[in-house]
Amino acid sequence: MEVSIIGAGPIGCISALYGIEEHDISIYEGRRERRMQCSGLISKDGLLSLGIPIKKSVIQNRIRGAKLFSPSGMVVEIDGRTTKAYVIDRVGFDNYLIDKILGFDVDIIEKQVRLKDIADFRGHSDMVVLATGTNYSLHRSLGLDMPKEFLFGAQYEMMIECDSEFVELHFNIPDFFSWIIPVDEYARVGVCLKTNPLPYLHKFIEGLGNEGRIHNYSIRDEHYGLIPIHNPSMRTKYGDLLLVGDAAGHVKASTGGGIVMGGKAARHIYSEDYEREWRKHIGNELRLHLMIHRFLSRLSDKNKDRLFSIINEHKYIIEEKGDMDSAYKSLSALFRNPTLIAKFISSLPAFIYDLL
Repeated sequence: MEVSIIGAGPIGCISALYGIEEHDISIYEGRRERRMQCSGLISKDGLLSLGIPIKKSVIQNRIRGAKLFSPSGMVVEIDGRTTKAYVIDRVGFDNYLIDKILGFDVDIIEKQVRLKDIADFRGHSDMVVLATGTNYSLHRSLGLDMPKEFLFGAQYEMMIECDSEFVELHFNIPDFFSWIIPVDEYARVGVCLKTNPLPYLHKFIEGLGNEGRIHNYSIRDEHYGLIPIHNPSMRTKYGDLLLVGDAAGHVKASTGGGIVMGGKAARHIYSEDYEREWRKHIGNELRLHLMIHRFLSRLSDKNKDRLFSIINEHKYIIEEKGDMDSAYKSLSALFRNPTLIAKFISSLPAFIYDLL
């Protein structure tokens, strides 16, 4: 089978790797300049589930847990005690995947793909895969479904005092959260929300400075990115034309992570019924992450504090049975605890009030 993949980002490359030994694959990439556009935090188990080994040189740090900060400043520390996630060099990771592709003697063709090219690809290929990330120009030109909502992210790399084995998630902004991800001698400090993120990022950094956690305000690098919010009704297969990864909204709405979910969806590209198979594999997970995102984004600060207090009392359950990628596993473990259920139910009227 001849396959044309549009996009040589991580999901385009992973899509190619899953079929490269059995199919004739061509990859098209409009520009080869690569910049980091995400936090670079990926779960260890998630990467293993993709079946693609990662070079040690791409790993910049190992994370064993998270510190969650409620709106009032309550800290819930989740300690996994062993490595749960990697902080990776995203540019290095992308280049590593490209090198793996080139190792199979597959050319990555530098070409800005336009509407007229898609018709040509469909005439000569058995299948065309759009793995264009958050570039939706072809979606618009072809009249394809696309995500309806987006988050805008901004991130600085700075010297900040933090625990090198724990990420920090601060629920101090609308829609999402702020983060601190330790790398080496510096950290990635970012925010993500549905409006201009820069004022919120600067305010967050100002607050960290007031706490005495920043002694050098020099910014070593800055990154900006767009995160699609998963749309469960979005169509991802149009005959021989398939969408995958960010191009298909395969993103965890609760965290903004897309590599693992996009990679899992890519496993089904070569099956007879791609749409049905990826939904069967990760559809429920993506919906659950979307529900969590919507729930948290509508809670008042007071009720977020209430929820954090409940979680703090039962954090050992998350430490023992939680899963960074599977909200289903984490919530199932939590809601098997009768004490937690009772406390959650007692707070339900307050939560429902926020949701109405």
